[in-house]
Amino acid sequence: IVVLLAESVMLERRDGTFRRLLVSPMSRTVMLAGKLLPYYLINLLQIVLMLGTARLVFGMRLGSSPGGLVLVSVAAAAVATSLGVLVSALARTVAQTRGLTILVLLTLAALGGCFVPRFIMPDLLQQIGLVTPHAWALDAYQDLLVRGQSLIDVLPGVGVLFAFATVFFSVCVWRFRFE
Repeated sequence: IVVLLAESVMLERRDGTFRRLLVSPMSRTVMLAGKLLPYYLINLLQIVLMLGTARLVFGMRLGSSPGGLVLVSVAAAAVATSLGVLVSALARTVAQTRGLTILVLLTLAALGGCFVPRFIMPDLLQQIGLVTPHAWALDAYQDLLVRGQSLIDVLPGVGVLFAFATVFFSVCVWRFRFE
């Protein structure tokens, strides 16, 4: 979703859509949030489909806290979509957007434990991994799905995910060029 959102924003910027929207009586933050919202909903739908398939096809247990699962998913989707608009704010061309997105996502995923579980990484890499939203999302999902923890147990991780989303979106609003 990060790649699709970043490229879509870049194309709209290139085609002048944002310039035309600047004459409307809405803030730049609202414009970017409006661009982000459909992708956020698509991201949530993807999560529902993945978890639904895991449950129905593979019989995977979804833990004992549906509220926790929803909250972690909402926070993870917020991070992904805000990262997408952040990448579009930092890149200047569609090609740069693709390259930057791949670089950022692969680096964050590797450090966050998506390729190799963090618990088998050296201690230093485990700590470095905590600067990624991937690590926090993975830990929260594992707490709910594998360890059987509750909503209360994952609230700190959810808070960190929302903090990542807020920082990413705030930097985007600050750096975004509508021209």
